[in-house]
Amino acid sequence: MHTKLLMNTQLSHAESETHSARLRLQVPPTPHKLAGRKAVVVLAICMALQMTSFVMIQPLFARRFTQLGAGVEALGESAMAYALAATLTAPFMGALADRFGRRLIVLLSLGVYILAFSGYLFAPSATMFILLRGLAGAFTAGLMPAMTGIVADLAPGDRRAAWIGILSGGASVGWIAGPILGGVLYDRWGYDLAVVVSILLASTTFIVAIIAVPETKKLVRRSNPKAGQKIPGYGLQRMKSSLLGFKNSFPQSISTFSLLLWITFTVMFAWAFIEPRTSFYAYDELGWTSSKLGLMMSTYGISLTLGEFGLSHLSDRLGRKPVILLGLMLYSAQFIGLAVFKNYLLIAATFLISGLGNSLFDPALSAAVLDIGSEEHKARLLGIKSTAGSLGNILGPGLIVLFTSWLDARAIFLISAGVVLLTILAMAGGMLARQPSRNAIVANVIVKPSSELE
Repeated sequence: MHTKLLMNTQLSHAESETHSARLRLQVPPTPHKLAGRKAVVVLAICMALQMTSFVMIQPLFARRFTQLGAGVEALGESAMAYALAATLTAPFMGALADRFGRRLIVLLSLGVYILAFSGYLFAPSATMFILLRGLAGAFTAGLMPAMTGIVADLAPGDRRAAWIGILSGGASVGWIAGPILGGVLYDRWGYDLAVVVSILLASTTFIVAIIAVPETKKLVRRSNPKAGQKIPGYGLQRMKSSLLGFKNSFPQSISTFSLLLWITFTVMFAWAFIEPRTSFYAYDELGWTSSKLGLMMSTYGISLTLGEFGLSHLSDRLGRKPVILLGLMLYSAQFIGLAVFKNYLLIAATFLISGLGNSLFDPALSAAVLDIGSEEHKARLLGIKSTAGSLGNILGPGLIVLFTSWLDARAIFLISAGVVLLTILAMAGGMLARQPSRNAIVANVIVKPSSELE
């Protein structure tokens, strides 16, 4: 219908203006590149500060549970509570970011982090600590989808992965700095001061976000005048309407979206499956010290950070599929290295390669989800992607608890490697289109039929 109207030279001036206004409502405005980059840098700084405050106290939870008279089981329950709550709420937090704005969810998540960290300082029992971790997981699950949604709103269509890589790179800086800072503070001054510093960093992040994080969610006028009206009745009718709205938010290519979710799940599962066993393997069988293990993890983090800042743009140029495939192949190196090698430097080299692989596929995955999704449901789709990763984080340790007595460390590492390699085969046989350019997006809107113009 749009095509016919555009070809009709007899349109009045008023009709032409009305038509142009409707198109402007449907097509997101091109952001000013300099302003957009400044906003992304601010977001990356926020992520670096927040992840530093978050990661610096995570290794100290075991110490705190010991002080509270609990042990490994309680620590595992707290991790499960956090991951399970985040899994359940991430899609809904993403939907709230789409409906009420990205900035609101970012500020809510950062504020809850401050409250949760304060609770970790004063929690009188292990049960209260576990409850706090569950609440934190539920109310902070929207942070990354909302921040990535801001980047998606600002980024040009051909720079999505590159700008998402800058945001992820900021988070990776926190994963490098956090454990080092937390360990030094704990060794010298104890748990309380480490948590206080964590709270101060989280508060600083919150203040920076209030001052500098923009709201980028644009209100789009609905084409259906009946949309948005309250549905009469209660119970089953409203539930059906909600389910229909949730279904309609999914991309048209469900198979492609499912493949992207599967990749997100498997890469998180593969690492979560080996993580509980890796530390004991390093200490008991390889004879590493804590410093050596920490340096190994920092090697991965540094490689990931440099890759996200320097290589995340590749999928914008070469397409999502080849970059994700290459990233997954490199990512599998750490599992193969642990299974095959005993030499510290050789294993460190595989972790270096694996970090680069992660820096390739992670921004490309998020960009691919945005490519196939609609403008009004960006954060919800990213929240669903986050849920897929959280499920991997839950299932991996759960299976280890069941099968650890039957499998040695080498078998566990090879299983993770096999999961990633099978995912590579599924990805190679699946369909994933090259990311659309902005011109293609605009052309699609112009030729798309609209009930308003009929």
